[in-house]
Amino acid sequence: MKLSLNILLFVFAFALWGCKGGKQAASTTAQEKEGETKLFTKHDIDVNHYFVSANKEKLLGNTEDAVRLFKKCLQIDPNNAAAAYELSIIALNANDFQNAELYSRKAYTLNPDNAWYAVLFVESLQRNKKPVEAIKIYQKLIKSLPERTDIYFDYADCYLRINKPFEAIEIYNQIEKKIGVNEELSLQKEKIYVRMGKLDKAVEEINKLIATATEEAKYYGILAELYAANNMDLEAVDTYQKALKIDADNPFINLSFSEYYRQKRDYPKGFIYLEKAFNSEELDIDSKVKILLSYYVVSEKSEELKSQSLALCELLIKSHPKEAKAYSVAGDFYYRDKKLEKAKECFAKAVEFDKSKYVIWNQLLIIESELQQFPEMITHGKAAVELFPNEPTVYLLLGIAYLQEKNPKEALLVLNQGKNMIIDNKPLLGQFYANIGDAYYRTKQMDQSDEAYEEALKINPNDTYVLNNYAYYLSLRNVKLDKAEEMSKKSNEIERDNASYNDTYGWILYGSGKYEDAKLWLEKAIANGAANNAVILEHLGDVQYKLKNNDIALDYWIKAKKAGTGSDHLERKINEKKLIE
Repeated sequence: MKLSLNILLFVFAFALWGCKGGKQAASTTAQEKEGETKLFTKHDIDVNHYFVSANKEKLLGNTEDAVRLFKKCLQIDPNNAAAAYELSIIALNANDFQNAELYSRKAYTLNPDNAWYAVLFVESLQRNKKPVEAIKIYQKLIKSLPERTDIYFDYADCYLRINKPFEAIEIYNQIEKKIGVNEELSLQKEKIYVRMGKLDKAVEEINKLIATATEEAKYYGILAELYAANNMDLEAVDTYQKALKIDADNPFINLSFSEYYRQKRDYPKGFIYLEKAFNSEELDIDSKVKILLSYYVVSEKSEELKSQSLALCELLIKSHPKEAKAYSVAGDFYYRDKKLEKAKECFAKAVEFDKSKYVIWNQLLIIESELQQFPEMITHGKAAVELFPNEPTVYLLLGIAYLQEKNPKEALLVLNQGKNMIIDNKPLLGQFYANIGDAYYRTKQMDQSDEAYEEALKINPNDTYVLNNYAYYLSLRNVKLDKAEEMSKKSNEIERDNASYNDTYGWILYGSGKYEDAKLWLEKAIANGAANNAVILEHLGDVQYKLKNNDIALDYWIKAKKAGTGSDHLERKINEKKLIE
């Protein structure tokens, strides 16, 4: 097989030998006619040997060896156009435009009548941004390859590069004479005429297209956009309507007509056509999503646009009912507008159709947390942990759900597992320690709880959640009250109007016997939104009792009972009209 390949390539090389020059090939033919035999010199045989070997390496994909051997050909025979041509092709494929031009110029100079050399040379000139020189070559090429319309297009492009649009259009007209009215040609000429400010000629080009296909709605759409871009409103509207008479459901024309009205700030009319576009399955989901995302910011301050954006979300789901992307985009809009139940429904659907997107699961868990739907949060959290076992945030959210459902043992398992996956994210680690502290406290592992809170405060000494909870739990245990008071005071300095933090500070002061101060802080908690909080109302009743205001204390205990669930002693306090500790 090796021998056969070498013989084949050797024959191929001699077949190419005529590329060396037109005159030599002609003389050889004449000799053969006279019955003479061409005698090859050692020089000829060496050149052909290297040329054959170079082509063999090229076919095998050994480009470096091929280049070396083609260069060897040129070293022996500087006038070998075929070797220069091959080197130019290799350079062009490697985006080495400088050498591509160098070698293609050599090949073309040696044999200017070879059309393939000319094509390669002119392409390398184009790549090196030499349109003026390329034009001279194209002028010869279109005569030798008149059927190659692609060459005409490249020729015209050279004139556009040197800002000679009239000459470019003339070449396009030559193509049109050969192939007839053509969409690519007419649209290219339209763009040139628009840049030249010749609107009438641009319109004429599109009308030529319409004349070739009177039932093609998209050509009317192109013409309508041209009119709209040049403030020819009557003509634009009339042409859009003609297009929609032909194809009323065309999403692209409806979209364009909608954009026309949007530019005129006539949003209600624009929305009519936008709805039609969104109803179409022909318009792809990514295009619809892109349009919706453009609504996201502009609709924040407009109730009308908010309403439109939500309507478009529903149409997106209707036309793409099995696309997770449709539900997740809609979920984002509903979440932004505080429509949490609807947002949750959308994100739940999204994960039903595509379980692979971590961000969607994360958003679903956050929404369920805000809705305080902790059983569902546990169900989805467990699924998310299985799907994304290396994402610590899902462990955190699942742990929080277990805590809220009064299952601190499961919370500890999940939280400690997730904590160990964190790499270089101290804020997230701090959140884990905060919740681990809560979980240990609820399992009555006080030392571990304190340690977790201390670790959280090392990461963020100003974490008000940790400062408050740690302080409150110390006060309930009646230990380290000075530390508890200091932490609680700090949380209130950072976040002054938080009723829960006010209550903690007041309760710590109560535990320290500072009843007047405690009363002020508990009253502040009531003023900051805790008027119906059973725990805080009961605390204020206890403080009033310590201050000898027994009747006022009883009133607060009764209010606490009406507000909800207080301490285990609340019922006895009311019945016996005295403080039970």
